Amino acid sequence: MMKKLFFMLVSMVGIAAIGQDNSSSDFSIDTIEPIIKKASMLWSRAIKEKDIALLDNLYDDKAHYLPNDADAIHGKEAILAYWASSFGFMTDLQLHMETLEGTRQLLYETGTGFASILSEDGNILKLPFKYVNVWKLQTNGTYRVVIDTFNNPLKN
Repeated sequence: MMKKLFFMLVSMVGIAAIGQDNSSSDFSIDTIEPIIKKASMLWSRAIKEKDIALLDNLYDDKAHYLPNDADAIHGKEAILAYWASSFGFMTDLQLHMETLEGTRQLLYETGTGFASILSEDGNILKLPFKYVNVWKLQTNGTYRVVIDTFNNPLKN
């Protein structure tokens, strides 16, 4: 009974914190997709509010961030420091999921988005990109990003 109560509590907390009930034998991308979309909105909110704490539960401790035309960043703390350093020039970040596939343990999300960047002359530039996020199921039933990468689309 205690074990079942524990899993119910983890399930309720997990959904609120980017996850789903790990004790359920039913897994459906359709069920998890809104949870991942909601979690993905945290990047935009963190940028707009200049609040790095919003991203703290988004990344796995051993995550890897692979930005376009830059060195890879390894580990959650280093990734959060990178995002915090962008608060001075980034005003928004929007992600538009195109696909979400995978298994209960590992999901991969692809999509497009744009970053709003404050230029030196005070204008806001909207820079488009393509992205892939890999989400890993954690022992507490939540999902966290283990790989985050993006690249700029080809220019015509």
